[in-house]
Amino acid sequence: MIESKGFGILYEGNVRDFEDLILNQSEKEMNIGKPGSWCKLADLYARQLTIISINPYPEETDESSNDDTPPSIKHINRNTDYKNFYRWGIHERKTGNHRIIYAIHNYHKVIMLYYFDKQYNGLIKKEDLIPADINYEEYCGKDPNLY
Repeated sequence: MIESKGFGILYEGNVRDFEDLILNQSEKEMNIGKPGSWCKLADLYARQLTIISINPYPEETDESSNDDTPPSIKHINRNTDYKNFYRWGIHERKTGNHRIIYAIHNYHKVIMLYYFDKQYNGLIKKEDLIPADINYEEYCGKDPNLY
């Protein structure tokens, strides 16, 4: 039997609330017998969370490529002092432009830090990273960052 080498997924902040919202809205759609955008979002979320639990790092991008659809996961290298922060983007037109900030902690844990609905274009703003910074600082008080 092959043992999985996956990353542990931990939750800090409000990401569980976002998951509850997805489940509640999907359940409402199912109750009326008409699966819609929330059910699609739930499916997409579950598939991408599984991928992140196996490999939370962003795909290498080819700068010469003509593909202008951004990858779902991007490294955050501005507006925070932490070098191990990533953003997971989930765009579902009818439900929102969802973003989850997570950290890869000590090379074996993925800590979901903060969820927000991004209503602007461009880089993630400092005010949207502050809650993630705070949640990560609190987590590091329990389990120090080794790098």
